[in-house]
Parts: sequence; structure tokens; C-alpha cells
Amino acid sequence: MMNFKMIAFAFIVVLLQGCASARTSYESLIETRDDDSAIYLAVGETKEVLSISNGFPGWWGVYPAIVSFSPEIASVNCEASKWSEVCYLTANEVGETWLTYGNQYTIDISAPESQANKIKVIISPK
Repeated sequence: MMNFKMIAFAFIVVLLQGCASARTSYESLIETRDDDSAIYLAVGETKEVLSISNGFPGWWGVYPAIVSFSPEIASVNCEASKWSEVCYLTANEVGETWLTYGNQYTIDISAPESQANKIKVIISPK
């Protein structure tokens, strides 16, 4: 009986090590300057904003995503590999835009003023 418990415990630990997770890197990029919280980048700069691991048990219909309302100002590009996906924010031209984050399958960028999960992005010259 003791061997079964040890084997079951080891099996559960191995399964949990591969669980799906996300690192919301955008949170560490948010700065407050002059009472304005935003991500501040210079033209040409690229930063990681989201990292998603595709482990057991999967995402069950909830898959994190982040998108830009104005990709010409700041674009989000995601690179996928076998076990993960990493999304990067690239500053393309001077200006301001918004990012929104949420579930990839239900995220809506058609009405920027109605989004609750928004992050302001300010792009400055080099």
C-alpha cells in the first residue's frame, strides 16, 4: 500500500510540473510618469509582453492573448514553439495606443473605449 501511495504521489508531481501557465511580462513594463501609467518605449524597441506555456492539462478554452489597437504605432507579434508561445511588443512609430489582454477566443478590439483590460502604450523618438 505504501508503494502505491509513493508511485501515485510521484505521478501527480510529474503531471503538475507540465501544467500550462502564463507569464504576464507586460505588468513589469508599466511605469508611472506624471500621473500617467503606461508602457514607455522608444521607436524600434522590442519587449516581451506575454509568455504562454502549453503544458498539461491544456487551456480548456481559455488561452491568454494580448493585442494592440494601433499596430502601426506598436505591434504585438507572437512566436510559437512546440511547448510555448512568446509575444513581443515592438514600437513602430511615435504616438500613443492601447493594448488589451484577455482570452484569445473572446477578446474584442472593435470598441477600444469599452475594454476593461487596457494598458496605455507611449512611443517616443529614439
